[in-house]
Amino acid sequence: MTRFFRSLQSQHRAVLLAFLLLAAAGIALGLELPAAILPEVTFPRITLIADSGERDTDEMLRGVTMPLEQSIRRVPGLQEMRSTTSRGSSEINLNFDWGSDMDLALQRVQALASSIRDQLPAGTSLDARLMSPTLFPVVGLSLTSPRRSQIELRDLAELTLRPALARLPGVSEVVLQGGRKPEVRVTLDVGALQARALTVSDVADAVARALELRSLGLKEANRELYLALVDARPHSLEEVAAIPIPTPGGAPVPLRALGQIDLADAPQFTRYAARPGEAVLINLLRQQSASTVTLADALTSWLASHRSELPPDVSVGVFYDQADLIRASIGSVRDGLLVGGLLAIVIIAAFIGSPFLGALAAVVLPGTVALTLLGLGIARQSLNLMTLGGIAAAIGLVLDDAIVIVEHLAHEGARGRDRAEALAELAPTVFASSFCTLAIFVPFGLLGGLAGAFFRVLAISIATMLSVSLVLSLTLLPHLAGLRRRAPRLPFAGAGEGLVSRLLRHRRAIWIAVGVLVLLGAGLGVGMGSGFLPSMDEGSLILDYFTPAGTSLEETVRMLAPLERQLDATPEIAEWSRRTGNQLGFFITEPNHGDYVLRLRGARQRSGEEIADDLRRRIDVAAPGIETEFGQLVEDVIGDLTTSPQPIEVRLITEDRALGQRLAREAAAVIARVPGVVDVRDGVVISGPNLILTPNRNGSRLGIDAPGLEALVGPRIAGVPAGQMPRVARVWPVRLTLPQPPGDRPASLLESEAPLAGGGLVRLADIATPRLVPGDAEVQRADQRTVNTITARLSGRDLGSTVGEIRRLLRARLASSPGVGVEYAGQWQEQQASFRGLLLVLALASSSVLLILLLAFRSWRQSGAVLATALASLAGVFMALRATGETFNLSSFVGAIMVVGIVAENAVFVVAEYRRRREGGADSGEAARLAATRRLRPILMTTLAGIAALTPLLLGWGAGTALLRPLALAVTGGFALSAPLLLLFLPSLLAAGSDTTPRGRALRGPA
Repeated sequence: MTRFFRSLQSQHRAVLLAFLLLAAAGIALGLELPAAILPEVTFPRITLIADSGERDTDEMLRGVTMPLEQSIRRVPGLQEMRSTTSRGSSEINLNFDWGSDMDLALQRVQALASSIRDQLPAGTSLDARLMSPTLFPVVGLSLTSPRRSQIELRDLAELTLRPALARLPGVSEVVLQGGRKPEVRVTLDVGALQARALTVSDVADAVARALELRSLGLKEANRELYLALVDARPHSLEEVAAIPIPTPGGAPVPLRALGQIDLADAPQFTRYAARPGEAVLINLLRQQSASTVTLADALTSWLASHRSELPPDVSVGVFYDQADLIRASIGSVRDGLLVGGLLAIVIIAAFIGSPFLGALAAVVLPGTVALTLLGLGIARQSLNLMTLGGIAAAIGLVLDDAIVIVEHLAHEGARGRDRAEALAELAPTVFASSFCTLAIFVPFGLLGGLAGAFFRVLAISIATMLSVSLVLSLTLLPHLAGLRRRAPRLPFAGAGEGLVSRLLRHRRAIWIAVGVLVLLGAGLGVGMGSGFLPSMDEGSLILDYFTPAGTSLEETVRMLAPLERQLDATPEIAEWSRRTGNQLGFFITEPNHGDYVLRLRGARQRSGEEIADDLRRRIDVAAPGIETEFGQLVEDVIGDLTTSPQPIEVRLITEDRALGQRLAREAAAVIARVPGVVDVRDGVVISGPNLILTPNRNGSRLGIDAPGLEALVGPRIAGVPAGQMPRVARVWPVRLTLPQPPGDRPASLLESEAPLAGGGLVRLADIATPRLVPGDAEVQRADQRTVNTITARLSGRDLGSTVGEIRRLLRARLASSPGVGVEYAGQWQEQQASFRGLLLVLALASSSVLLILLLAFRSWRQSGAVLATALASLAGVFMALRATGETFNLSSFVGAIMVVGIVAENAVFVVAEYRRRREGGADSGEAARLAATRRLRPILMTTLAGIAALTPLLLGWGAGTALLRPLALAVTGGFALSAPLLLLFLPSLLAAGSDTTPRGRALRGPA
């Protein structure tokens, strides 16, 4: 191997040029990498929404939901099927196994749903979509104006802005919400209809015929082929008013003679608003693999350059920009590089006495990042929270290789040894140690579920960083170090070696101390709270709200006024948008339900959770009739794409709906009393009441059946559609109505009159019997079983202990309700599955490390000592988490797994040095002492530099760092405890062994 390193030295110009070219390519490719919040993951979820108009819940359940469930159940790979049925709508969520071919699954779902379309009610629409992050907007705009109507704002958004914004790079769809759509409203006069013996249906039929374009076929003439059409369609309100309406036994009369024709707002049961009032919302959806940052920058540039083309009274607000979080994450990586590089220079200069060599070690950082970006680009990865977090978390490990090489070259250079020979002796140990760290990331490829989808990308990022740093440390760094001709003076030489030597004489005391630390760490781990993904201050909040069941749309909007005053009074909220009767995503929503997106200011003192807690308290006082639920937007998106956005989800399974609703309310009351639980929802969603009209005996005598009664009453309620009038690029619907009765009570409707065929009027109360039925509850089903789902969120408490307390309380409360099943789902269920997967990864990682150690040392005793030291370091993980009040979650679990490889990597050098001393003739005790004293300086250097490099993550610099702060805490705790374990515990284990050491080609330390 000496010849190889001499060859590298002789070809140092080519090596340097190759590095520069690859680094330049990595930087160029890194600038072009798509940037997004989440990795490009195919989530195994499909949502199917069926809409059948205005039908009651039971009819929808029997006629739509259940047939669809039975048909779709046959799709291969389907793991769970959940449905929600409400008035006129059904939402079915299908969860598949991770790794399924979701495009094929979507085709099968669509095919099976379409195969029973003839069994569904006429007019039922089906919409099946593959759930992915691209279904949720990455940028949200609002249009408001103090002078323009909502119709004008909608036209501006639809005709001007949508075509332009759809052409921006990375935009897949521009979704418009809000505004008003116009329709031609014909309000018929009852007296005029009676005088001419007309009914509303007669007029509607005549108008529909006038609005119809008829084709006569093709005609050949004059050597051309003509399409013959009959077109009497009106193109203005005046022409609509002139439509002739036939009358029985008389001449036709113009439509204007029968009522009033106006351009009015079409009926809508959704409302949208933004500060300062009703608004049109424009949501930009991202293409798969497109860059969110590029899209947001292009939008900002377009708005700046085209602002003059928009009316001056129209305000354009940005109520959501996902690129803010990505930019913050990129900034945290930048800060990590700067801090890590500067601290590495300080630490190496202090221990080696050479700022030049310290700067060389720091140079490896930007070079490694550049080549890592090249690898990520070749692997078709994106810059997201996990890849950026992996780069930030790996900075300390990258410095590890550089420090070991620089320290060894300085040590051997002080002894006058040749650089190539020193590298040749160290290289096998470096490879073995690096493989110990790289090996722990291999099992992440087997990790399934959400943890696998996210942390597999993290593992790829870190493994790429470590591989690149290993290559650079062995090829480029030695050449650069050789530019310094004078050997370093090595300050602190021999410092601390006497203390280590004295402590190693007390072998049993060391073992007892380590045993106490391990027991302490285990005790802290057992009593530690657990979570799922770490809470992250994303710079935006999602606020779901619920007014009392059955509340009308207009009343809901009125009730929200005091809530919005609280939002406006919160200085940290920069912009907000509101949806009523709809949500941000692909869901069915009642008119009394909706959500707000709150964009927070970047410079603020309070965290998002603190702002949410404060708003929750103030809204409870200002608007006591409104229930609220707060969450982080990206966190909610992840939940919507997997199982549930709520951390706590309890399902009560019973076919007795009344019993299930009663128990759900009681269980919700129990859960609400648990400390740390907020935003409790019992899952009982009641729609508005039903007004049922039945033809009575008088109506039957007049020959009025159900369809006849519908024709008489319909014009007073929803009106009668009568076709569409063309208007250039769009059409205006035409609707015929009768004047609304005075008052808003059902009784006033029954007192109104309707014209009969052949003339005459009839009072509706004389022909129909009314019946007022309380609203139906939404029906929730899981795998074709009726369930009631209670959900809740957390504030200031961990997930694991909270669910444990809830299970204990509900077990006692539901003991008197036999036959009612209970399931705990939501994020807790996903957490349990992820923990089982990560536990398997830890076992496989430890086994992989042990295998590499056996290949390197050919000794069970020495390999076992290294693994025992690495596992003992996990006590430091739990101590660090407990000291900072952090929970044990997926991020900290991954950090604990990384600690095993990191400690094993450093332990390899201790064992290799021990073996060299044993081969030199020292006994096991002396060899262990000499190995510890020789590795004292590099171990302290790597420990301090590793912890220093994680400082930006530890301090939470940047909004994107919160996701990996628990990982950084776990690695820091393991790093800190590993230093005394490597210097005292591992040598004591080696010294306690036999005096025989395997000879031959097994790994040994450099001379």
